[in-house]
Amino acid sequence: MPYRNYQDDSIPRHPPHYLHELPQEDEERLGKLFNILDKNGNGRIDILDLSAALKEQGVHHGYAEKFLKSTKSKSGELSLADFIYYVREHEKKLRLHFSHLDKNRDGKIDLDELIRAFVDLGIPLERSEATNLLQR
Repeated sequence: MPYRNYQDDSIPRHPPHYLHELPQEDEERLGKLFNILDKNGNGRIDILDLSAALKEQGVHHGYAEKFLKSTKSKSGELSLADFIYYVREHEKKLRLHFSHLDKNRDGKIDLDELIRAFVDLGIPLERSEATNLLQR
């Protein structure tokens, strides 16, 4: 199912070349996610759409507000281009954090790496607490 792509000149755009550089699989994956979140199908994710989608996942309305504020959308809505830009930037940050934690570079964060990360932050972490975190 192709994603909806709406244009609205009232929302600031990110560099147009950015979306052209997006790998096809990312464009499809993020387009599908956008359509799931766009509950009313108007080509924008607003607070009502995001709150409804998050509520289905058991997440509080306050997180939707925090998310939209973090995207710096002046209109309080996200277009597909804005959504893709935000998610891709967030994924980059997550990969950076993950690679920092994955000390042995095996593509996984194990118990010892998690404990070491907390200790490096000055937070002692019991093995049982670290096990609970990894299970979540």
